[in-house]
Amino acid sequence: MNSASFKGGEEKEMSEEVEGEFASTAQIRKLYAVLHSLGISPKEFKQQKGFSSYSKLGRFEISQMIEDLEQQEESIKSQEVQQAATDESTAPEEAKADFFDFSFAEVNELGILLHSCVRAASESLKEIPDDIYGEVSEQALLDFIGKLAVTMFIQVSRRR
Repeated sequence: MNSASFKGGEEKEMSEEVEGEFASTAQIRKLYAVLHSLGISPKEFKQQKGFSSYSKLGRFEISQMIEDLEQQEESIKSQEVQQAATDESTAPEEAKADFFDFSFAEVNELGILLHSCVRAASESLKEIPDDIYGEVSEQALLDFIGKLAVTMFIQVSRRR
């Protein structure tokens, strides 16, 4: 057996081994994340591409899918940014001025009102039973305070 034929056979075995490697869990998670950010159902994507299981995809194959979808995602984001810039530049100057037409006194008054809403939302946590603190993360409680404060602010602002 000459060295050229041996080397060619070795390359063939190596490429078969590489193709035989299945997608990692991290790759599958990444693919799911990109699909969800694009608003594509993983189940529909699988049917569209004609395969039965993400775990049966090869590492290279799933990497290529992720790369293609990320490019699609970047393209969509850049189009959205361009559209937003176009919309902003074509808006009439009067509309822009009306949108930001607040006096310092109004801004100060709204700031005080928002601060009061945050304080009231924080006080509402005292009403929550102590045993829930072990089950709910601190971040979840902070999110709750923020959402409650904004809701209160909107309601009070509408009544003014």
